[in-house]
Amino acid sequence: NNIRHLRQFLKGWAKHVNVIYKVEKDKLLHLINELDLKAESTFLDADDRASKMEVEQRLRELLREE
Repeated sequence: NNIRHLRQFLKGWAKHVNVIYKVEKDKLLHLINELDLKAESTFLDADDRASKMEVEQRLRELLREE
């Protein structure tokens, strides 16, 4: 009985964590796309380039965690 409850809890927890990863990944991809579009029309300043690098790094970490 306890194992069944633990299994149900872990299943729900895994779904919750997957949703959190998906939402964060979508936000990061959206930000990268915005910066890419900005880079196509104008040059990115140092702050934008740095933020793009940080976002890409975070996305790589997130994909590694998944």
